[in-house]
Amino acid sequence: MPSSLCPCCGDSHIAINQKPSYRHQVHEIPEPIVNITEYQVFHGWCQNCQTSVKGKRPQDTPQGIMGPNLMSYIALLAGQFHLSVRKIQELLKLQLGTSFSTGAISEAQGKVSSMLTPLHQAVRDAIQKAPMVHIDETSHIRNGESSLRWCWLMSSDDWVYERVLFSRSTHSAKVMLNEKFAGVVISDQCASYNWLNPEKHQFCLGHLKRNLQQMADYSGGGLTAFIGKRLTLLINMIFRTQHRYEEENISAEIYFRRMK
Repeated sequence: MPSSLCPCCGDSHIAINQKPSYRHQVHEIPEPIVNITEYQVFHGWCQNCQTSVKGKRPQDTPQGIMGPNLMSYIALLAGQFHLSVRKIQELLKLQLGTSFSTGAISEAQGKVSSMLTPLHQAVRDAIQKAPMVHIDETSHIRNGESSLRWCWLMSSDDWVYERVLFSRSTHSAKVMLNEKFAGVVISDQCASYNWLNPEKHQFCLGHLKRNLQQMADYSGGGLTAFIGKRLTLLINMIFRTQHRYEEENISAEIYFRRMK
């Protein structure tokens, strides 16, 4: 707030604006802490017949030494950020000041995986029955591991399914799609999809556009770059027409005429 006295004349009648003339925001994160809840169970005995009487833990007590939030955090570090078990162990020690064995961290990952497996499989089954599926694969490197894995992603209009496999082979593609998949598959030009029926296999236009742009940018120039530039213009026109049709800026008649 401004001073209660005018710096010019010293008068104390200062009218304050309703809105601030300057804002300064400082972002900070709270100090991370671990909440440890200890459950104590007591037992006693009947003073009449000497029968032992034992207490019970609350029904919602976690079975292990980690609560659901901590287990979810460990699963996020492993799955989303590709940290190895030992890297997760180091991070929890530095960030939260708590120590867990590698076995406990692996057990937590296994519990989360078991809880998500039914839902994960249900999503896969739903996509494998979809009339049209987009599928792609990309390298997946885990911190601290020398072996390269592949992250496969499959999506329909309503679902997205992701799975990490050890290869991008034909076998892996069949594991993802199901060898008896009857819908239309949209993918890149990877040879892993060559087993698909050509009548139901569409190359992804996004990948084609990228390849054509590489032709257009060919440093050697010449006919390769010339053809690449012409084809890039055509595929850009296809994308623009599709977007304008989806935004209802052109009619279906104009859309189909331009797409021929």
